[in-house]
Amino acid sequence: MRQMRCQPYERFDKFYEGEEFADALFTELVPWGKDQTFTGLTHGTPKGAHTPHGWGFLEHHEGFMQACSVWLDGVADGPGMWASTMNGVEQCGYGTWVQGKRHGYFALVKEGGTYIEEYETGELKRRIKWRKDKLHTKCSRCGMLFVPLANTAEEKFCRYHISKPDYDGRYPCCGALHAVNPRGCATSMHVEPLPDPPKGRRGGGRVSVFSFLDALCVLVPACFVSAMGCKGARNP
Repeated sequence: MRQMRCQPYERFDKFYEGEEFADALFTELVPWGKDQTFTGLTHGTPKGAHTPHGWGFLEHHEGFMQACSVWLDGVADGPGMWASTMNGVEQCGYGTWVQGKRHGYFALVKEGGTYIEEYETGELKRRIKWRKDKLHTKCSRCGMLFVPLANTAEEKFCRYHISKPDYDGRYPCCGALHAVNPRGCATSMHVEPLPDPPKGRRGGGRVSVFSFLDALCVLVPACFVSAMGCKGARNP
């Protein structure tokens, strides 16, 4: 599907310059729902001072993210995607929401396969197995499934803690308890697993400087690596 190969929205699309979003402003990590935060365009309504309205994505602290090209007064109402690592299960999906409910065809990716789902105003009508998933990989840092081609610096959906939790289960990087906020205090691009070294290769072999820098591009957020001249580094 085309949705898998591109970002769920473009922040500076002229669509958001219309009268409908004239009073919408960018906000980041504002509370929206229980244990959830929203990042994107919002405006004030009786529902709250920062009601999602425009592009943006919703995050649950236990590992769920929903990104949609259009939110209207707090409700998803357009094409987008979701990804989850809740309960230790990695899966994601692509489709369209209408007034907050899934409607039409969705692509569900889980357990190495892609399934086509059909919804009618939020009700699942059918699901069929489509094909083996060859696009997604698992982020080695946050654990979410992502498509490398759509992993750009414009939208940094990878959320992680800089430090591991201490003996009290608290992250020293931000002070959050793992049981309360395992989702992370920093954002960056997703990270692909490093390829395994060729079998039979022992220490002592020469590694080029360019190969070393390319590895850093995978391990270090792009905003730190781009200044080093790595191949493929993207400026945030």
